[in-house]
Amino acid sequence: MSTSLIPRRRSRVTAAAATLAAAAGAATLVLAAPASAQATSVSVTPGPGGRIGTTCTYDVVAAVTGPNTVRFKDNGVLIGGGPIAVSGGTATVKWTPTTPGTHIITAQQGTGNGPTRTTTVQVGQGMNFGSMCLVF
Repeated sequence: MSTSLIPRRRSRVTAAAATLAAAAGAATLVLAAPASAQATSVSVTPGPGGRIGTTCTYDVVAAVTGPNTVRFKDNGVLIGGGPIAVSGGTATVKWTPTTPGTHIITAQQGTGNGPTRTTTVQVGQGMNFGSMCLVF
């Protein structure tokens, strides 16, 4: 083997190693997990008249940044029995308040490590007649 071929082989090996390293770095960037998914807002859709009452059912909606499930809570108590699936950037759960007064509704996306979003609502005494709900 001639000594003039050795530098060319080394430069090819070096170039191949550099290409492989660059490809691995690009793959790492592509495969890296996205920034932490989180709820960006939470709201309760009131009934006619803009009021919320006990025994009546309302939609609680969280806008979110990722596909992870969302946990909703009413004064710290889980709403909906568990994590709620996300569809189209939102998660929605049905909520029927059982007590009048101030209720702090929270939404948190993921496993419970991310930030929570809250809204505070006043719940009055409600009378649910099936097709309509009166709030006093």
